[in-house]
Amino acid sequence: MRPIRAWDADALHRLQCDPLVVESTMQGIPPTREMSDARLSLYLHEWETYGIGIWMIYEREESGDLRFVGQSGVSRFGSDIQFGCALFGSRSGQRIGPESLKPVFEFAFATQSVDRLVAVIRPTNTRSLRMTIALGLSCLEPVVFNGTEYQFYEMRRPPQ
Repeated sequence: MRPIRAWDADALHRLQCDPLVVESTMQGIPPTREMSDARLSLYLHEWETYGIGIWMIYEREESGDLRFVGQSGVSRFGSDIQFGCALFGSRSGQRIGPESLKPVFEFAFATQSVDRLVAVIRPTNTRSLRMTIALGLSCLEPVVFNGTEYQFYEMRRPPQ
């Protein structure tokens, strides 16, 4: 994993247009290139401004080459810090998401003065819902954001 960079625009757009990502997180509507570029700008701004953000996830192939498989990280969500993960459909269900989020959690709690990290997940995104349970998150009340209902989860800062 490594922090996202400006030259990741093509890879990020491919990921955001993956059918599973579109179905799970984009409400079934693939983003335009301009929308993906705007999201990239937001991710870069968050790294620069807050010292947190999105990491690009790579998998080492047998040949030794690296293959881009998704993204994992944190972003500002009102007064909270939200975490999330998106993988190409071909890589989903192979524990890459939960494994990529563990260092994200550690980094966020080590660098940010917050007591919790949150996730907002569409009720139809069963893969992410299963992952939150496996990671030990607490389910709180549902929330409505931009007219869409989400399940609201939190991970509390581990005791020191």
